[in-house]
Amino acid sequence: MQYPVPQFIEVESKIVGPLSLKQFLYLVGGLAICVILNLFLKLGVVIILGIFIMGFVGALAFLKINGQPFSKILKSMIQFSFGPRIYVWKKERKRNTNLK
Repeated sequence: MQYPVPQFIEVESKIVGPLSLKQFLYLVGGLAICVILNLFLKLGVVIILGIFIMGFVGALAFLKINGQPFSKILKSMIQFSFGPRIYVWKKERKRNTNLK
């Protein structure tokens, strides 16, 4: 008996128009932050901050570097910056003590 093998499993499903759910939530979250800023700050400041916020959110939603999503690149960068580092320059050889 033959069973169909799923293909293209690495492609996210398009749920909201041409956007995947993750892309849609990134964009809605960025827009929500801009609306909240609009409630507390002046319009000129909101426009300047909104450009940076929506640029960052747009990069999270759409940018891919070497086939990797920007969110994965950002996560790796943060882990590298704040994580522990172990530097191994030379591997120590174990001396053979059985030789006489």
